Amino acid sequence: MTTSALPTLIDLLAHNASAHAERAAVIAGDHVHTHAALYEAVQQQAAALAALGVCGGDRIVLVAGNRTEVLVLLGAAAWLGAVLVPLNLRLSPAEMAQQARDATPALVLVDADCAALWQAAWPDGMPGVQTVWLGASAGASLTIAGPNKAEPVPRQDAPELAVLMLYTAAVQGHARGAVLAQSHLTSSAQQIGLVWSLGQDDRWLGVLPLFHAAGIGLSLALLAAGGASVLLPRFDPAAAVAAVDLHNVTVSATFAPMLGAMLDAAQASGATLASLRIGMGLEPPAVQERLRALCPQSAFWSAYGQAEVSSMVCLGLQSERPGAAGRALPPSQLRIQDAAGQPVATNVEGEIAVRGPTVFLGYWDVENQRPFKPADPWHRTGDLGRIDGDGWLWFAGRTAAKQLIKTGGENVYPAEVEQVLLEHPAVAEAFVFGQPDEKWGEAVHAVCALKPGAVASSDELTSFVAQRLARYKRPQSVRFRSAPLERVAVAAS
Repeated sequence: MTTSALPTLIDLLAHNASAHAERAAVIAGDHVHTHAALYEAVQQQAAALAALGVCGGDRIVLVAGNRTEVLVLLGAAAWLGAVLVPLNLRLSPAEMAQQARDATPALVLVDADCAALWQAAWPDGMPGVQTVWLGASAGASLTIAGPNKAEPVPRQDAPELAVLMLYTAAVQGHARGAVLAQSHLTSSAQQIGLVWSLGQDDRWLGVLPLFHAAGIGLSLALLAAGGASVLLPRFDPAAAVAAVDLHNVTVSATFAPMLGAMLDAAQASGATLASLRIGMGLEPPAVQERLRALCPQSAFWSAYGQAEVSSMVCLGLQSERPGAAGRALPPSQLRIQDAAGQPVATNVEGEIAVRGPTVFLGYWDVENQRPFKPADPWHRTGDLGRIDGDGWLWFAGRTAAKQLIKTGGENVYPAEVEQVLLEHPAVAEAFVFGQPDEKWGEAVHAVCALKPGAVASSDELTSFVAQRLARYKRPQSVRFRSAPLERVAVAAS
């Protein structure tokens, strides 16, 4: 049962349309969309989607950048009881095709600026699935016509209906879709807003992609507070700094190395970023210190979260506990448990588990066309950590089963890269691992053993991976060893 005061996205949007009607909800380029206009656009879009045959439970694949339409479509999906499936624009064509295929959509919507990406994945379009192209301009609603406004879903379980699916957690080389209900998203938005004391005057700098849990989660947190998102189509440090000053942005969240680049741009232009009061991310101490020096009025927050828990589930001021990931956002609960799923004592390291109103419905079961997860109410994150006596979480890496590399805010699963390397005719064994990186947080590296008599260079294998997976998944280096590879020794050397 949700504890959210606004259990559905439609509740949230309708409240804002009444309470904050003429205040900005989304700012994208020269377009300023009020809360009233956003709610109106959602209703029009829901009607247009219904006219195209979209029904409750249907998946809508979206290939688009940071546009107002992404939020409009999420609201329209909620209105119809459908599920929006935004795809990561940094995927390779093969990855994009696989995720779209697994989602079995009723409709595909493609940003005109992303046409080449989609056409590379599906040169002749998805068989039997209609594709609708979004216009090049970022307006308040799509340009597909519809009849009268759609009626809200007349079901008592509307808060618990799936509304968003984000692909994550690769298993056997393929990502899985984490399915989130409306109540998960609204609960997460209000938890974040309470901790940060967000209000109608707050504005978030939307440089994180809306196909990521952090990006969509922060947009909804600002909407839940009656505030606004300032969406940028792509990250450009100078443009980001200019947007902060122009729109009085108060909240900034970044993936390394974005904040450092913004501070460079601010110092070069003489910008003071005077409106900024909240910074958040996984930035090294030196970058945090630069932010404090340039923006003494701001505070930097650390966080812990993942798509499966609807964005952030921990936040904490770095000045209070440097190096910690924060404390659980109430009423969500965190605990550390052992391999058997039993809780461990304070300051004992184990697997991080989460319980509460933001935990997802489960991973998308492709065969049965529904989300599935174990009955245990504690979600096992696959991450390691410990909780100190004051309730602060200290992140300690990943479990052996997860083996995740976090580079520039993106997830890379070693098994996925290893599988591709093994497809090269010269490679007998492959081991992929992460190493600390000053710029990206972590970087992908690989060690390979070649087949007898085979020849391959590091550049050749790096290019081989880049042609099949997203470029951020390619190894920064490939070293060669004799078979059999000793995985632990390789990672340590």
